[in-house]
Parts: sequence; structure tokens; C-alpha cells
Amino acid sequence: MLSGIRVLDLSRVIAGPYCATLMADLGADVVKLERPGRGDDLRAWRGGDGMSAAFAAVNRGKRGIAVELQHPEGARLAFDLARRADVVIENFLPGVAAKLGLGYEAVRAVTPRVVYASVSGFGQTGPYARRPGYNTIAQGMSGLMGLTGMPGHPPTRVGGSVSDLAAAFCAFGAVNAALVHRFRTGAGQHLDVNLLASTLSLLPDPVAQYFDTGVRPRRMGNRNANLTPAEAYPTRDGMIQVVMMNPDQYERFCTALGDATLASDPRFATNDARLIHYDDFRARVETALAGATTAEWLERFERASIAAGPVYELDEVFADAQVKHLEVIAEVEQPGYGTARMLNFPVRASVTPAAIRRPAPLLGEHTAEILGEIGVAPAEIERLAATGAIALAPPAKN
Repeated sequence: MLSGIRVLDLSRVIAGPYCATLMADLGADVVKLERPGRGDDLRAWRGGDGMSAAFAAVNRGKRGIAVELQHPEGARLAFDLARRADVVIENFLPGVAAKLGLGYEAVRAVTPRVVYASVSGFGQTGPYARRPGYNTIAQGMSGLMGLTGMPGHPPTRVGGSVSDLAAAFCAFGAVNAALVHRFRTGAGQHLDVNLLASTLSLLPDPVAQYFDTGVRPRRMGNRNANLTPAEAYPTRDGMIQVVMMNPDQYERFCTALGDATLASDPRFATNDARLIHYDDFRARVETALAGATTAEWLERFERASIAAGPVYELDEVFADAQVKHLEVIAEVEQPGYGTARMLNFPVRASVTPAAIRRPAPLLGEHTAEILGEIGVAPAEIERLAATGAIALAPPAKN
């Protein structure tokens, strides 16, 4: 789908790099530029010695080049790569790329068609633009943490790097839309992507409800504030999620539950009534669900066309039959690590399927190859390495 598109990835950690990785899965030629010696901070996560499982998962499919941007010749090489790219992705603090001679205006001056994505914590302008921003900071400031947690307990971060990934997917969609615009008009553009707004984009319904009512949402734990039953309940051997969206589903639920009076009791006959009498309703449902295992309830609810699912710990997820069918896990032979298991591209396409085309690069693994492609002679590459402007790949460690 993106074959022939050249991407220069100047970003680090998760948000920018994962956007570039999704493009690589779709066939783009992605060059990841890192600083010599240390590289992306993600390389060292959980004791990684130049290659960690997280770095491999977030940077698969790319070629790697090590360039010292603080060195004048290194900055010149990086600009040569940027002006040849269709897409540039960076996540420096606002203003830093410009100081390095790699900002949007400098690149656009020689390549007006470039799609240039700047990923930051708070955006390129505004009172917080120069603040560093990370996943948990964006979760806290967006209100996501304020919505998450048990009633009466403090706000709780959502597991995983949700804000980074929200920004990665926002950037991925925006970059590809900008490429469509460029194919139609020939014009590139600058995309300002930030963690704060991207995390807020995950909350359209609670934000709409807040503006509708003017009432601050309360932390509800596993409950849905507007529907019941729509939460996790304990069973004999675990937990199960059940969600009802209409009266027909509720009637089938009561029948499957084996509690016929639950449907006829006026306290529970409608969703609004159930919300008013929530504690009594939940107690009835809990009592019934405790009488059988999660698997037994799933079988009953599936026969009744009721939306339900188990609540897994992460180590249980990948034994699930549907998860296996969806082929969400890929195995990649990763130099410097070994066999790395990671999440696959999440969408199946009938004509243009995604694929992991190569492992993540070792630091500087393709420096000589990439510089040779832009006309740098082998002797010049050796000279640049001797000056510290670039670094060539070390031997792989397995």
C-alpha cells in the first residue's frame, strides 16, 4: 500500500516511532535515525543491551542509521535524508528541530511536497509547548485518569502507554491523509500531533456527557455510568463482562440467567429503573452468576446472542481461540535479541495486507547502506565515522 514512500523517523520511544512502524508494515521504506552510542532510550528498557523486546516491537520494519545531529556534518547528512523523504516524523521539543536545521520550514523550502509530522506532549505552540510530556502526564491532564479507578479511590492510570499510542494512531491517520492530499495537489504540509489532544480524542462520549450535564463524571470502577448491566461480574471461577444495549437483550439475559422475575420486577424493568436501584440489581445478578463458571456462562450467553466476554489477565489473552484466529501475534527473528514475539498490524486487508518485512535495526546497522544510496562514497563514509559524525553498525549480540 505504501511501497515507494520514504519515511525519515527522527523520533524516539513510542509515539512517533510506532507511527513510522505502522507505515513500515504497509510497505513504506522507513529509515530510523538515532544518535551514535546510545540510540533510542527504548533500546535499554528492562536491561536491554542495545536491543530490548519493546524496541524490537516498536521499531520493526525499519532500517537504521546512526548520525550525530550536534556534529555539523551529521546535521548536513540528516538534512540530505530529510529533503529526499516523503514523510518526516520528529518528536523533539518544539523548536529543537529548527535549531538543528531540520525543522519543517527548512525542509519545506527544498521539498515543498514533504509531509512533516511533529509529535510532542502539548503541541508546537501555547503555554506548555516547551514542557516535556509523557504517557502518564497526558493521561492525568486529559482527565482519563480522573475517569479511571474505583469509587472513592484516587485516579488510576490506564495500563500500557495509552497516550503514546493514541498519538501514534492519530499521527498515522493524519500522515496518510496528508499523503492523499499531496497525491491530489502536489502539496505537503506540517502536522502538529500531541499526546494531550490525542488522549482527549479517546473520550468523545464522556466529554459530550460532561458538556451536556455540566456534572463532573465520577469514577465508576468497572461500571458503565449510563447502562446496566454493563460491567464485570464475578463468576464461580473468574470474571465475566456483560453488556446490554436494549430491552430485547435484557429479556434474553434474564432468561439465560434463570431469574424470570428479574425482568418483571418494576425496579429492574427498564435501564433507568435499574440505574436507580443499582445496588439491589447488581446483588441479584452477582448471586446468579456466582452459580456457574465463566465458560458455562459464556456458552449460555452466546446461545442467547448476548454480548459477553471473559476478563483475562495478560498472560491468558493469547490462549484464546479468537485471539489465535486473528493472528495478532507475530514472531520475528531479531538480531541482538533472538526470537521476539510482538503484536502484529491490527487490521486485515483483502488487497493490501500489512506485513512485518524486517526486524528492528541494530544501532547504525544500515548507516553505510543508506548513505551510499544518497551518493556518499565508501571512503567518505569511513572519514565521517572517524570524525564522530556517524556510527557504523557493531556486530550483533545474540
